[in-house]
Amino acid sequence: MILADLDPSATIGVRSIALYASVVIGALLTLAWRSEIGIYILSVLLPLQTTRYHLHAFPLGSKIVDILLLCVLIGTVIRPKSKLAYRPRIAIFLAGLAFFYFLSLWRGAFYLGGELPIWFSDHRLVDYKNFIVMPLLAFAVVRTIRTKRQIVTIVVLCGLTSVAVDYSYLKASFGRDFAHYSEETRDAGPLGYAGENGLASYLVEATAFVLPLIVVRKNPRLRLFALAVAGANTVCLLFSYSREAYLALAVILCFLAVVRVRALFIPILLLALGWQAILPVAVRERITMTYSRPDAGMAAELDASAQERVMLWSDAMDLFRQNPVFGTGFLTYAELSRVGSYKDTHNFYLKMLVETGLIGLCLFILQLLLLLREGMRLFTRARDSLLSLIGLGYAAMIVAATIVNLFGDRWMFIQVDSNLWILLGCVICGSSLAAESRKQLQRPQTTSIAKAPWAIPAASLSYEKAIS
Repeated sequence: MILADLDPSATIGVRSIALYASVVIGALLTLAWRSEIGIYILSVLLPLQTTRYHLHAFPLGSKIVDILLLCVLIGTVIRPKSKLAYRPRIAIFLAGLAFFYFLSLWRGAFYLGGELPIWFSDHRLVDYKNFIVMPLLAFAVVRTIRTKRQIVTIVVLCGLTSVAVDYSYLKASFGRDFAHYSEETRDAGPLGYAGENGLASYLVEATAFVLPLIVVRKNPRLRLFALAVAGANTVCLLFSYSREAYLALAVILCFLAVVRVRALFIPILLLALGWQAILPVAVRERITMTYSRPDAGMAAELDASAQERVMLWSDAMDLFRQNPVFGTGFLTYAELSRVGSYKDTHNFYLKMLVETGLIGLCLFILQLLLLLREGMRLFTRARDSLLSLIGLGYAAMIVAATIVNLFGDRWMFIQVDSNLWILLGCVICGSSLAAESRKQLQRPQTTSIAKAPWAIPAASLSYEKAIS
């Protein structure tokens, strides 16, 4: 379930009316004036799942994401943009992957023996449509964004949104006792049904993206902004008590320190040597409770949460062996009720393995590698320092997503990964700007040689030398 039309006691208040009016006006401006306005609204609105609930009380409020995206795409048709200097091959791959998932959706219908995915009365088709919306966000950005200023605007809005998530989480947690670890202190914040681990995954991905910007040149305000966002996210990340997010944060710190941001070696070294003294007591308790302390002569055991994951993974592997090539079909595991009330394998790679087989898993891993390559391409080829660091931040974001999906499905939730796809569009546009910059540097030399009346062709010089 991704964008289910949930309406938990939606009420109409002044704030709800103001929010709805703002979104409607934004949609009209997107359609009639500037297409990028819709992208700006979506980059803020999509992670705030519970905020979007307030729109459900109004006409078409539950469909506002689809409407905004449609307005952006129509706006780009009415006011077409210039072609990009860089055309990414990943676009063809993503289109093919969407078609593969659709075929797998039909495979799942026959496997389950249920309703065929012909119309949106089938909830699996609805979930598929909502899942495909995320790559469409990248497509919409590529169709809309053309300037560095627009890219920076989206980056800043994504950072502000993560701070808004931090504020909402801390506000909801106010008054709780964080002196020691307790499951009751955990909260999903404004990310709704993505859960506590979904909140932590969103924050660690957002932190991975902004961290490289702390070394951006000639822009101290942006550098300070990146530090503030990373700091606020890290505080909430620590008290989300998500061990998968802790691991992802450690990996991205090492990745960024090795690749570019050498200053990050300092906190890595401090944490490695003195984490038991630096980290809060509750966080240390959460980390150390993964294994129980054994009595004399007894082996350490996993805690209940980790044992449940191992049980789900074992069951997923049993199901995979029955359908190793094509799997049971896309979005089928939740329908099978294999292990109690669990509807997820708690490992997205295993979910792909079970539902789409070896073929689907290989395609998903290839997708992650291609996304990583897009970020690294911009990092290594952009002459502009800011664009280069945006590319590195996106690569770190994909590394974080790779880690957190080892412990659950974080890929199917639009409130977790919407900005990942929006920023992919920005990375592609940044690569186009970098390509245009390289072409402009080459043009003056060619032009000056062509226009110089005294210039002697190289072929003539070689001929004169030959006859002399």
